[in-house]
Amino acid sequence: MSQDITATLLPASRVDFYTLDDATAATAGQLTTDWRFARVAVHVTRGGIDAAVAAYSQYASPDMIIVETNDISDAFIAQLGQLAGVCAAGTDAVIVGPMNDVHLYRNLVGMGVRDYLVRPVSEDDLVNVIAKAITDKHGLSGSRLVTVSAAKGGVGATTVAQVVAWAVADKLKQKTMLMDAAGSAGSLGISFGIEPATSLTEAVRVGASGSEDDMKRIIQPAGEHLSVLVCGGDPILTDSPDADSVETLVNRIMHKYPVVVMDLSGAAPGVQKRMLARANNAIIVSTPMLPSLRNCRTLINEIRNLRAGFKDFDVVINKRGAASSEEVSDKDIKAALDLEPFAKIPYAPKIFVGAEFEGKPVGQNKAAADILRPLEALAQRVTGLSEEKKEGGKKEAPKGFLKMLKGK
Repeated sequence: MSQDITATLLPASRVDFYTLDDATAATAGQLTTDWRFARVAVHVTRGGIDAAVAAYSQYASPDMIIVETNDISDAFIAQLGQLAGVCAAGTDAVIVGPMNDVHLYRNLVGMGVRDYLVRPVSEDDLVNVIAKAITDKHGLSGSRLVTVSAAKGGVGATTVAQVVAWAVADKLKQKTMLMDAAGSAGSLGISFGIEPATSLTEAVRVGASGSEDDMKRIIQPAGEHLSVLVCGGDPILTDSPDADSVETLVNRIMHKYPVVVMDLSGAAPGVQKRMLARANNAIIVSTPMLPSLRNCRTLINEIRNLRAGFKDFDVVINKRGAASSEEVSDKDIKAALDLEPFAKIPYAPKIFVGAEFEGKPVGQNKAAADILRPLEALAQRVTGLSEEKKEGGKKEAPKGFLKMLKGK
C-alpha cells in the first residue's frame, strides 16, 4: 500500500542544519514556512561539522542533523566519529557535499549515515529525506489516515465512512480501524450493532497513558479485518477533547492499524482541522442541494488553503434523487466545486436506514452491491490497492548512523 509521506503534516520533531553555503542555508530556511513542517522545529546554523560537535557537547542532539561540508577526505570521516560521540544514539544524519562520489556515498551509507546529497540541494530533496527519517522514527510511515467530513449535518458522512472502512477491510483484506471523533454526538456503531465501549474523554486518556490492555478494552471487533472505536457517554453540552489529545490517540492507533478511517462529522472544529492537516486522503460528503454544496465549496477552499498543493481529496455526492426537482445538476455541481465528484450515491432509504435498523453493515446487503460499487472504488483509491493487489509486511526502519558508529 503506497503512500506519499511528503503530503502530510509531519510529527513533532527537531531538525538542525549546519550550513556553509548561502544557497543551502536559504533552502533550509524555506522549510520553516512549509505547512508540512508546522510541528517540526527547524534550526539553521552557519557552520560545518565542527560547529555541530561543539553544540552537542553542551546540548541534547535533535532527531536529525544535516551537515554541509566542503571536505570529503578521511579527515571528515574522522569528524563524523567525533559527532557520534557527543550525540544521542538514534540521531539521524544527512551529509550535504560538493560532488557526486559513488564511493563516498557507499562508504557513508555503510557507516549508517542516512543519505548523502550533492550541492545544490532543492527544497524537495530536503523534504523527502527529512519526511522519510521522521516518519520512520515515529512509526507512521506504514499507515494511512483517511478522513470523512460532512459539508453539513444529515448528508450521510457517517454512512460513507462505514462503507469505505468496511470495503477496505472486507474487500481489500486490510487491517482497518474505523473511529468516530464526535463523542456522544456520533452514531458510528449503529450500523454494526455495536454500543459504545468508552467515552471520547476516556479514549484519549487511554491513548495518552493507558496500557495495551486498556486499548484492547475500548476497541471492538466488527469483522475479520475491521475494528471500531465507538465513543459515547460524554456530556453533549460540554467541550470535547482538544486536537492534541485526539491526535495522540490517533498516533497510537496508527502504530497498530495500516488504515485508519476517521469520521469527522460532528467533531470539534479544532479536531477537524488538525486531522485534515495530516490526512493522507480526505473525503467530503455533500448532497446535491444548494446549501450543502455551498458549504462543500467552502470546505474545499479551506483545505486548499490549509494544505497548498494537496490533491488527495474526493467529493461524494450522496442522496441523489431525494428531492429531484430541487437538486443541482451534475454539470453545475462540477462547475461550482471546480472538480468532478468521485462518486454519486442515489437516495436509497430502504437500504441505508434498513442497515441502521437491523444493526448490520450495509455492505453485507447484496441488494446494495450496485449502489456501493463507487464507494468500493473509492476505498481502492485511498489505499492504492485493488482486490488483486495486496500489500506485504512493513520494512524495518534503518538504524540511526550514531548507533552504528557507536556499535549499538
